[in-house]
Amino acid sequence: MTPSKKFYVAYKTSQNIVCMEIQQKRLLLYLKLDPEDNHGPRGISRDVADVGHYGTGDLEVSIKTQSDFQAAKPFIQQAYEQVGG
Repeated sequence: MTPSKKFYVAYKTSQNIVCMEIQQKRLLLYLKLDPEDNHGPRGISRDVADVGHYGTGDLEVSIKTQSDFQAAKPFIQQAYEQVGG
């Protein structure tokens, strides 16, 4: 079953690099990075390769503050570069 796109927004180049799920108190980013190789920003990321979620990407990053976003930026850039940006 294909997930409904009304629950997330995806940004892509040749393929999705990040999917965003907007929640009431946070923004969840699902980055197309291998969590085994990229552990993500400490304290705000987790491996969701074996967890059901909307969109694509196996590294979840939870954004609640501006500093969380700043910590996530290098990983967003890395996903962009790895996918072929």
